[in-house]
Amino acid sequence: MRYAPTGHYDKTFYLTSPTGNNAFDYEKRSESHPSPQLRVAPLIVLEKLDEFEKHLVLSHETSFAVEEEGVIRHCQGLKNFLLLQDAFRPQQKIYIFDNHNHAFYFWHLARLQNPSLRIPGTLIHIDQHRDSRIPAEFLSPTQALNLDEVFRYTQETLNVGNFIPPAFKTGLIDEIVLIDSEKSLKEFNPSSLTDKSIILDIDLDFFAPDLNYIGNNRKISLIHGLLALADIITIATSPFFIDQQLAFKWLREIFRKS
Repeated sequence: MRYAPTGHYDKTFYLTSPTGNNAFDYEKRSESHPSPQLRVAPLIVLEKLDEFEKHLVLSHETSFAVEEEGVIRHCQGLKNFLLLQDAFRPQQKIYIFDNHNHAFYFWHLARLQNPSLRIPGTLIHIDQHRDSRIPAEFLSPTQALNLDEVFRYTQETLNVGNFIPPAFKTGLIDEIVLIDSEKSLKEFNPSSLTDKSIILDIDLDFFAPDLNYIGNNRKISLIHGLLALADIITIATSPFFIDQQLAFKWLREIFRKS
């Protein structure tokens, strides 16, 4: 295990301004705490796939907070974000983190680290939500080549619900396959994918109890079929939208591939 030497996510930091995810109910949260903040975990690199389970540990600090029925709900995120490399195919990157907007940074990091990617690519977005709200501003394709700009944008402008439209604007993707229901899962045909690079983006809230009607074995089977096809895999544990121990259970199932 080692910390990722990117200059970003190399240590714990905090969102302290009312921007990004910390903007949610900031004023209401300020009534009980003068300076609401959210913890963002450091990224560690794991050498082997079977190492990830022991690092599925929650922080004792808040990574996401909103008002819910008049009460501020504080959600704990991961103690560390995880990077797995070459797990299912050469040069493949797998990032595991809590709040979903971090995917935007990791997509662009992986793109810059691997010039052989066929970009713009196809995003396969498996999620209970579309995450397609429009942010206050967009990054240009040129700005997206500067990781400092991407990092700032991810933390200050993006949140868990608006990080996909900017990926079109930066030229990272030009197609999205959204799987958010039984109908979309049934209609998806992996053989229809082109030879573009594939980004597999999974929100573990797809396994939340209110989506159990789809059938979790079907979900796992679909994901297992996609693991070796993807050049980049991002997985969000989404502490606000699913109990984290349940999320960890299904993450183990995802990687328990025969």
